Amino acid sequence: MWKGFCVLNVSLAVISCMSEAVALADKSSSHGGPPSDQTINRRQSDERIKYTIEQTLRTDGRVDWEILDVEVRQGLVRLYGEVTTAEQKGLATDIASTVPGVMAIINNIIVDVPPSRDHILQKAIWNTLRGVDVLQTDTLRISTKDGVVTLSGMLETAVQKAAAVDAAKSVSGVKHVINQIHVGALPFQTEQEKLIKENRMPMP
Repeated sequence: MWKGFCVLNVSLAVISCMSEAVALADKSSSHGGPPSDQTINRRQSDERIKYTIEQTLRTDGRVDWEILDVEVRQGLVRLYGEVTTAEQKGLATDIASTVPGVMAIINNIIVDVPPSRDHILQKAIWNTLRGVDVLQTDTLRISTKDGVVTLSGMLETAVQKAAAVDAAKSVSGVKHVINQIHVGALPFQTEQEKLIKENRMPMP
């Protein structure tokens, strides 16, 4: 009992220190002037950690990763979204903690049983997007609130962006679609992944 209390205190202390570090970094960056090389490297590291966590959640398969959001600041990871069981919430933390560079995790995931209407709509949109041949859904994010859908993430072409919006609008129950998708090169995509996508290399 006393040992568990000590471990909990240590964990809370780590998260507190990480939060203070993030706050100090935000304060220093708000003073104006170009960002330092250290700041740029930290942001790139955070982006890579976020991307790796999302890919790890996806490939693990035990958690419904499509309705989760990941935020990383100075190595401090915050998890958001809804799951249907407390076990899935705990698994999300366990999976994220395996990613190199993660300093601490704050799990803000909500356990929602039964799934909300927004949750059901979100799943329906994902199923529709998967049926669109030109889309690579791994880099897309979907959020829903009272029938209003927000699409975000990254796609390679404007054609893919338009296809994603049209597909989302076609789903029953969608009242409005907010398009926040960016067009550009996909992050951290290896040459092998590009060849696989172009059907020039067999899947491993």
